[in-house]
Amino acid sequence: MSEEFDKEKLNDTDTSSFVPQDAEAQADYEDGMKVVDNPYQTQKKENDDDKDEAVVVVPKPKKKKMKTVDRVIMIIAIIVFLASLGVILKTVYDVADNKKQTENIAGLVKEPAQEAKEYGDDGMLEKYRSAYNANNDLVGWIVVPNTSINHPVVQAKNNEYYLRRSFYGDYQRRGTVFMDYRDHAKPLCKNTILYGHNFLDSTMFADLEKYKDIEFYKTSPVIQFDTIYEKHKWKIISVFLTNADDKDDNGYTFNYIYPFMSNDYFEAFVVEIKVRSLYFTNVDVNKNVNILTLSTCTRDMDVKGNGETNARFVVVARLVRNGESETVDVSKTIKNDNPRYPQIWYDTHGLPNPYAFAERWFPEGVEY
Repeated sequence: MSEEFDKEKLNDTDTSSFVPQDAEAQADYEDGMKVVDNPYQTQKKENDDDKDEAVVVVPKPKKKKMKTVDRVIMIIAIIVFLASLGVILKTVYDVADNKKQTENIAGLVKEPAQEAKEYGDDGMLEKYRSAYNANNDLVGWIVVPNTSINHPVVQAKNNEYYLRRSFYGDYQRRGTVFMDYRDHAKPLCKNTILYGHNFLDSTMFADLEKYKDIEFYKTSPVIQFDTIYEKHKWKIISVFLTNADDKDDNGYTFNYIYPFMSNDYFEAFVVEIKVRSLYFTNVDVNKNVNILTLSTCTRDMDVKGNGETNARFVVVARLVRNGESETVDVSKTIKNDNPRYPQIWYDTHGLPNPYAFAERWFPEGVEY
């Protein structure tokens, strides 16, 4: 009864008296009623915020995934960095080790005392005796002025043994300068061929490429290569680039690494090395001389940088004759404006090959 009474009483109550009469009060009243009409307004805001937060929260797994990717990338970068650092340190070590070994071997080479014999009973130069005792494969020593080339020269039963071995026979990536296995130190062959690596770090035969510059040649036109039996000086007669694979020159490889040639074949060979030479040295050559060929790798024609082009840089010198002056009039050296290159050189430079149909030289007795 009381509940019904209250309802009726409430219904009979004139609520107009509760409504404010002025505009400002009316506005306050309406604001208050909004709050009363929605007693969960604050909670709804919190819920709305939760919804907003939910929108932000959804990508969190992606962020986590991205963090994982970032970690992987960072780990890979660290591995690459450490690997690169390892290669650099290994290179530094190899260069230092190579230099140290060369210096140690050079320490074994000593001129005999003035009163001592220059040659032993076996005909060997006594200055090389100790180095020869350290390694019986020693056949000579080469020195190229104004370069780092000052190395012992060895010879094995093949041309592979010293590619990756030091003078003492242990593994050494830079190997040792070696003489072609077909050559011999006593007496000299018509063409004595020496090989050395080119790692672009001034070890072994890397500095040979200085001879690409005609001005450098003018400072060092004569080199020294002694066998363990004789002291020799050599005047440079040709400097050229060539290929080592048939595919890079229309199926042809100029065979400059050939020790034995009759006089007739040798004269034709001299023509071939001169037409390829980067400059003409004006040093005379006849069919009776002996020559020295220094061969190393070059990247001049490896345009892709992937090692597909197997090219060589070659320096050829002739033996200074008995009684001949060791000096060279370098003022008469002339640049060759049209040296003969392999086909790949012309392809690389977008030029026609003027020697595409030129005569091809082959060693005597070699079938082709």
